[in-house]
Amino acid sequence: MIGLALAQDTNSSKRAPRSAIENPEALANFFAALSQVSSGRKIEPVRVLHFGDSHVAADVLTGEIRRNLQNQFGDGGPGYLVPANPMSTKRRGVSSGATSGWQIEGIGGRMERDNIYGLAGINLITNQPNERIWIETAANHFEVYFVREPGGGTIDITLDGATVLDKPLTLNAHGTATEYVSCDSPADTIHRLEIRTLRPGKTRILGIVAERLAAGVSYDVAGINGARISRLMTWNASAFAAELGQRKPDLIILAYGTNEIGDGDWTPSSYRRLLKSVIQRIRSAVPQASILLFAPPDRGDLPLAAARLPALIETERAVALESGVAFWSAFDAMGGVGSMNNWVARGWAQGDRVHLTRPGYDLIADAFYRDLMRAFQQRTRVSEARP
Repeated sequence: MIGLALAQDTNSSKRAPRSAIENPEALANFFAALSQVSSGRKIEPVRVLHFGDSHVAADVLTGEIRRNLQNQFGDGGPGYLVPANPMSTKRRGVSSGATSGWQIEGIGGRMERDNIYGLAGINLITNQPNERIWIETAANHFEVYFVREPGGGTIDITLDGATVLDKPLTLNAHGTATEYVSCDSPADTIHRLEIRTLRPGKTRILGIVAERLAAGVSYDVAGINGARISRLMTWNASAFAAELGQRKPDLIILAYGTNEIGDGDWTPSSYRRLLKSVIQRIRSAVPQASILLFAPPDRGDLPLAAARLPALIETERAVALESGVAFWSAFDAMGGVGSMNNWVARGWAQGDRVHLTRPGYDLIADAFYRDLMRAFQQRTRVSEARP
């Protein structure tokens, strides 16, 4: 097993590193959905939504997890995307982009006063006509998420050059609310979905979903460079809940901790309260979704961060067990305390001693996937053994 082999490579940890899905019972709904896909009883994708920081944002770690899941259970399509996302690598099988008149809100100091963002935590925004956003990929179901608000503009949405709307979509409204429109194609092949602004006015596009309405897995990435889990509590609560409810994830992964651990005011008790608040907010919006806390890799750049990391890992582990969610630790899979230096020496981590290289992220992704599938297979055997 990759995770265990890596963990045993260093003796620097004061306790035996662990590499396993802890509290796997919390993944019952997710595992049930995977079983239904495997047996052909589920004809829409199993949906995974992975929140996190820079380890997630680039979609290298998550891209490998996605590849593993889709190779085993089927390709449910690219999932939720924000074209022109500056933090993400190119998604396999997806071509997307935007004209120059769009700006990214939610990063770089450009924030919305109403705190309404898409699930990725960023929006594309323009006030100009004749600006376009597009995505081209193999799928047969598309969704476009947007904001209606005072002073809103007007857009058209086309699929392969033909409009999918009865009339242009006006985003001007007395109040502010998030909405979405969807369209399907009978052909599960490569399609181009395009959004075009028709008139001046504020246009906010939150994200685009591209999926196959068939058995498989769709894996969404919602990572932001430098993010802390507290960011999820600053987003507009009703808009966040509405988008989660529409997306209907079967599994939500929360992968934070790398940035928090360097904050001067970080304490285990305050972090415990924050984690529980985020879990409760998600549960209220999508009670059917399984939740997993994904603890961060080791960090070797700052002595303070390195010293605090074991306490952060144990806090996340304790909150997971207390809150009825699953837990997995990249820190433990790497080998625990001090393992970052060993990974840098092997070429598995970058010289900043915070981020991994692509081979390193692939190792972590494969270790997580093997542990996840081991837990899934154990539950499947137990279920089959029941009378």
